[in-house]
Amino acid sequence: MQLIGRNLSPFVRRTAIVLKLLELPYEQVGLSTADDTAEIAKINPVVRVPSLILDGGEILVDSNAIIDHLLEMGDPGHALLPASGAARRAVLRFAAIGHGVMEKSVASSYERNRRPKEKIFDGWVNQVDSQVTGGLVALNDAAAAGDWLYGDHLTLADVNAVVAHDFTAISAPYLVKDNPYPALAALSRRCGALPAFADTVFKPG
Repeated sequence: MQLIGRNLSPFVRRTAIVLKLLELPYEQVGLSTADDTAEIAKINPVVRVPSLILDGGEILVDSNAIIDHLLEMGDPGHALLPASGAARRAVLRFAAIGHGVMEKSVASSYERNRRPKEKIFDGWVNQVDSQVTGGLVALNDAAAAGDWLYGDHLTLADVNAVVAHDFTAISAPYLVKDNPYPALAALSRRCGALPAFADTVFKPG
């Protein structure tokens, strides 16, 4: 399998972490939506990452769809995402909050870094930053209640929460200044010691 995208993207990184946690072999092709649009467009017509090219040539797009397939293929015991019921809903809820933080952190970064300075809309930045903050507060509160966001082991909820926290620290460091989310930061450090997380930290080339 080929994973398309760089781990600077939180959506690519969370997909790479799941691949590694499930011990599924893959090759990563580090294309960037900023620099490699023509190449990515051949794989995904809306020029987004990640995409996953399966061994038979089939292409999956969007990290949610990709991870759904990976869990179906490589997690028969439902360790990362419970099969049904309240446990599944709880993990999906926290995973969705983490995913939302990623989306809003990306939106904030694009507004601040991709627009000419005279066209930056501070009101929009403030709005999406407040959404990031709201999500991080919720994840921090959950992380403060135990070792993991839900249950007694790492799940997709923890993957998304850690990736969201780590990406915000890169893209909007002013939002995590002075460690306002200590329980979430501690979860990030614990997970960061695991190879699946340590090996997917973005390293500028």
